[in-house]
Amino acid sequence: MPLLATATAMLLAFFTLASASAQSAQQPQKPELPQITKTPDAKADEAARAAARARAHHFDHVVIIVLENVDYEIAIQDTNFAALATQGASFTNFHALFHPSYPNYIAMVAGTDFGTHNRRFYLADNQVNFPNDAVHHTIADRLILAGLDFKQYAEELPAGPCPWNVAAQHVAQKRGNYVRRHVPFLSFRSVQEKWCDRVIRVDSSNAKNFFVQDANKGLVAYSFYSPNMNHDGHDTGVAVAGAWVKKFLDETFTEKLRKGTLVIVTFDESGGNADNRIYTLFLGDMVKPAAQQDPAALGRRYTHYSVLRTIEDNFGLEPLTANDRDAQPITDIWK
Repeated sequence: MPLLATATAMLLAFFTLASASAQSAQQPQKPELPQITKTPDAKADEAARAAARARAHHFDHVVIIVLENVDYEIAIQDTNFAALATQGASFTNFHALFHPSYPNYIAMVAGTDFGTHNRRFYLADNQVNFPNDAVHHTIADRLILAGLDFKQYAEELPAGPCPWNVAAQHVAQKRGNYVRRHVPFLSFRSVQEKWCDRVIRVDSSNAKNFFVQDANKGLVAYSFYSPNMNHDGHDTGVAVAGAWVKKFLDETFTEKLRKGTLVIVTFDESGGNADNRIYTLFLGDMVKPAAQQDPAALGRRYTHYSVLRTIEDNFGLEPLTANDRDAQPITDIWK
């Protein structure tokens, strides 16, 4: 009996073990998840990038005002432009990129002019509609992706439904004091089709226009302001452009409304000097006044790509092309 009991117990144990193994085989095993750990070098790199972004952030909003076709040497002698230069950072070695106007405007927002300055068709400042694809991006794409926003303000922009029939309403060389080539975002199908509500008409004769309303409520991160052909000096001259900018900053976009906003006043291109040198001013409560600026810093060579790179760095955006990636960002002017 003891021997038989022992054998029976061994058989029961065997079948119990086999049954457990079978059940285990039928149930999927949870894989062990690898433990993701950051190496000291990765942690240091991430900290360095965060610190760099923090150092590069100087303003909450930027408004870019672009005027037309004046040499630096002429603009700086104008009473109003000279007075403005004493209030912020006025660069003495700043250069436009091309002639004529149109490729400069495109490069300001896209980091490239897409070759338009090399094609005979564009000598007359004719415009195109760049396709909505993976190549033809602007800073608008970067801002939207980052959860920020942009607006293009255009004085006397022709009225029309959104999305517009651009061919009918906006390709015309000139409509009154408005031209589309000075409104760069309208050259991109992505803006025409997806974000046309960000292109805002400004009735310059109305003291309570849409820009004023937005400025009182709070501007988006990035604003590009295109004055009409009289205010930008194209059809008038440097004295009219200087007087308009002064009045705009004194009466429309006042110092109270500009808190935390970097205002950039620049020209698209020179009027014909040999090196395309233009007047460009950074103005805001984050910019050191002229008396505290280092002349060497103001005398560094900058271009429209430098402005784009500085804005990208400020908002933590990836550069659009090698042009803005390799451009010298504007530094050493901040409080």
